[in-house]
Amino acid sequence: MAKQTTYNPNYLDNTDIWTPNEIKLLEELNQKVSLKKFLDNKSYIDKFGLDFIHTSALIEGNTYDKLDTQALIQYGRTAGGKKYSDAKMILNLRDAYDIFITQDLKPSKQTLKDLHYILSAEMVAHNQRATPRDKEVAITGCDYIPLASKEKLEDELNYLFKISDTIKNPFDKALYIHNNLAYLQYFADCNKRTARVMLNVVLKDSSNMIYIPDDENVKEYLKSIVSYYETGDYTLFKNYFIDSYKKVIEMIAKIERSREDETNFRKQ
Repeated sequence: MAKQTTYNPNYLDNTDIWTPNEIKLLEELNQKVSLKKFLDNKSYIDKFGLDFIHTSALIEGNTYDKLDTQALIQYGRTAGGKKYSDAKMILNLRDAYDIFITQDLKPSKQTLKDLHYILSAEMVAHNQRATPRDKEVAITGCDYIPLASKEKLEDELNYLFKISDTIKNPFDKALYIHNNLAYLQYFADCNKRTARVMLNVVLKDSSNMIYIPDDENVKEYLKSIVSYYETGDYTLFKNYFIDSYKKVIEMIAKIERSREDETNFRKQ
């Protein structure tokens, strides 16, 4: 039997996440496609929003494929033979995506609780929404044992935001908040999906292009999170994040180039 790993408060003190070269790469990617360009284009918001919602649900074990997800979001049509909770998870993710896209959210404890309230609708008991859990939680596929005390969870969450407020670089802050919210498991459920939206709150608040998880890399996401739970090492998640981030930005850059080519073609 594998050795069980208990919560390590020292993880919250590690704020040195990205190397200078990695930061340079992320900043160069943002020069290729700016957040403003993304937000000014409704087709980008809709297309990549579908990807964000579908893949985020897929990470949580949702059984809806992308076409089912699109039909549900656009027409309210549920997929036959699927669980109601799968549809509700997707609709909650849609509502959270719409809010962080349209509103100027700040990476704060209040924002975290507001987003969890949306994401956890009908996922947990009403009195467990936006509040710390008061019992043990088991992490599937992992030997990590999170804190069980409501008071300690509250203390650690306050400390997490106290430290994150001191982090200057937005990419460091984004991963710090995401990984440690997922690690803390503050809520009874919906922790990782709330953490992914909070990651994007940090990026958008600092005018950086948002992160869209890739449905082909779900296993890499899960492996990298388990690695962080058990070691406190960001390396696997950084590799996963760069791959996903680069893929979306290069896809948008390719769309932009094809539009320019079309315009030039018509001028000939």
